Amino acid sequence: MKQTKDGPGLAQLLGKFVPLSLSDIIMALGDPLQTMALTRLPQAPVTLAGMGVVKSIAVFLESPIIMILHASTALGKQAASRNALWRFMLLLSGLLSLIFAGLCLGPVYDWLLCSVFGVNRQVADIGRIAFVMMIAWPFIIAWRRYFQGLLIRSGDNKYIGYSSILRLGWVIAILLIGVSLKWNGAVLGGLSLIGGVFWEALIVTWFALRLNVISKIEALNLPEDSSLPHDLKSVTKYYIPLATTMILVWGGRALLIGLVARSQDNTLALAAWPAAWGLVLAIANATRMVQQIVISHAEHVELNLILRFSFIVGFCCSLVLVFLGLTPWGETLLQLYLGQNRDLLKAVHPVICYAALFPLFLAFQNALQGLLISRQQNWFINFATLMGVLLMLFLCWFFVSLGLPGALSAAWAMLWGTLVEILLLCGSFAWVWRVHRAND
Repeated sequence: MKQTKDGPGLAQLLGKFVPLSLSDIIMALGDPLQTMALTRLPQAPVTLAGMGVVKSIAVFLESPIIMILHASTALGKQAASRNALWRFMLLLSGLLSLIFAGLCLGPVYDWLLCSVFGVNRQVADIGRIAFVMMIAWPFIIAWRRYFQGLLIRSGDNKYIGYSSILRLGWVIAILLIGVSLKWNGAVLGGLSLIGGVFWEALIVTWFALRLNVISKIEALNLPEDSSLPHDLKSVTKYYIPLATTMILVWGGRALLIGLVARSQDNTLALAAWPAAWGLVLAIANATRMVQQIVISHAEHVELNLILRFSFIVGFCCSLVLVFLGLTPWGETLLQLYLGQNRDLLKAVHPVICYAALFPLFLAFQNALQGLLISRQQNWFINFATLMGVLLMLFLCWFFVSLGLPGALSAAWAMLWGTLVEILLLCGSFAWVWRVHRAND
């Protein structure tokens, strides 16, 4: 991991990062925009609570294919690996959508939301129609991420940003129409979510085919890497720790919703948590593509440069949350965001304040994960994630049992869990680094 003469500097890394991060920022913007729309429709708190639970389940079912993007970026350089990943992606995403369809069945859905997540009947009934609308969610997300990875590998990062802008246009348009016509909140929420990812996946695929990215990748004449998986069996073995990591992350966050639902302020907390955390993620998700930059350049830049790059990205994003949480102008924006709902503002504001550190944490987490992925040490990531998720769930349960507000309990638990995960990733990478240097 040394910077070569032709390796990128800090400015070049930031230049490559911006168009990639745009995709995640726009994807995350959908949640706060949806919150702004739903707070202006009837039954806002209950609708927000229902959509929050539905979205958490949808993302959990999506979680096994989230890392398709990372796998496509890493494996896309070789035809055999790329083709095997394509078959693997179709099988896995199709299976997940079938599972999603099974969960839509009446008794199964009622058991899941009322018994497992502990929400009341009103919240479950409101979320039902949006849940059905999102059956194809895992398949569409996986398809989109596969082609995004190929665009990254071919160096056509900017087209990912273009497709994300068009997705944002769909979300804004459908939300404006829905609010002006006073649509059912759950229908509007479901349309904005599934419609946005569908159009983005379609546009990303069109860009990849039009630019002939596979030919561009092959024209790079990259050396063959015999250690990369080349068939369905080896891709499955390669991908399992990556998928397990995301299952732990999003499964933990889905269970977090269940703990929030059992807090003393349950209905308010279920509305406040997705509203607050959706806004936090809209900002913090700007750091997620740090991982892709690290994977792509880990062998060409010094560790010091990667850490400086990660700090700059995370610090800038954290400053945005500091502004929202600790300044009067930020509080005014939060009031507008929540439709002047005083109860929601009271529950959301402390979450924003405490979560100001989260983007900085997330930037370093993604950098360390990228360094380990680049050395095919995926199981270390899995272990660190497991420990972080277990601590997060325990702390949230502990805080809720003390009678603290549900949304605030979840925020504190999330921060401490992420910090512990980062410390474990640091220890894992230090060990891998020492072994690598000893072998050299």
